[in-house]
Amino acid sequence: MPRTLDPVVHALKRDAFLDAAEGLIRTKGYEPMTIQDVLDATGASKGAFYHYFDSKEALLEAVVARMTDAALEVIEPIAADPRLPAAAKLQAVFSTAGRWKTERSDLLLGILRSWYSEENDLVRLRVARAGAERITPILARIVRQGTAEGEFSPGSPDHAAVILMALFNGTSDGVGRLVLDRQDRLVPFDEAARFMDAYGEAIERILGLPEGSFVLIDAPSLHVWFD
Repeated sequence: MPRTLDPVVHALKRDAFLDAAEGLIRTKGYEPMTIQDVLDATGASKGAFYHYFDSKEALLEAVVARMTDAALEVIEPIAADPRLPAAAKLQAVFSTAGRWKTERSDLLLGILRSWYSEENDLVRLRVARAGAERITPILARIVRQGTAEGEFSPGSPDHAAVILMALFNGTSDGVGRLVLDRQDRLVPFDEAARFMDAYGEAIERILGLPEGSFVLIDAPSLHVWFD
């Protein structure tokens, strides 16, 4: 008779690997981390690891996917709040996502350099695609609400949401690479600040918002990433 798998036990064991990987990424970074490090941290066997993940890259993808799930748990209630007008919702969604990342800057900075290596191109694409599939409908609801309220004036709310999602992904990618350039002293802080301002201006123009009304990243978060 085939063995019955308890889904709760299965999830708990899988999360143990993810917890260990997050801790190792924080302390030593993704690139130096090995599967053996994860096994040592969990006390698990290679067979147990490969039951859940077929590679180190798959483990990283799962770590980032879990982070995305956690971020969405914070964002979705904002989008669903009937008390908030659309412009405030959109600002809160981007600001909350930015603060959420800033609070985990030690983990994200540990991943960053290897995350943008050629070896992780496919993983990044998959993570971005998965995020877009889940976040674009949230943005579309907000843009449709803002259009109905007269706060936004896009030609097509649903198409504007797709473009905003592309900007959201582009911001994450652009900021990641800019952080690395800043770490390598290739760009000054002021250039990083102007880069972020340009993204905010693009969002304002897409939605017809007043100039200077949308803040993509607040000053304290900007300094965390680029100082």
